[in-house]
Amino acid sequence: MGNLVVMALKEINRTINWIDQEIRRQETGTPNEFAGKMSMSVRMLFFYLDMMRNLGADITYCKRRMTFEYAKTGHFINGTKWVED
Repeated sequence: MGNLVVMALKEINRTINWIDQEIRRQETGTPNEFAGKMSMSVRMLFFYLDMMRNLGADITYCKRRMTFEYAKTGHFINGTKWVED
């Protein structure tokens, strides 16, 4: 793979790990707030959340607590593999 591809994959993995950490803390806030924390657009945030769902995470949004959360406890390993606890 070219260096740019490797760099892009590392950035994706880093971002997934960061989102994962915030979701596990259950303090993401609204989608707009969370996107702001992550320095990305809401559309890009949902792109990453969909990617994480495709990797096996069951991510929901709790309107009452205003946070994203996992339906089952778990975490990502290196931003590439979802593991249930």
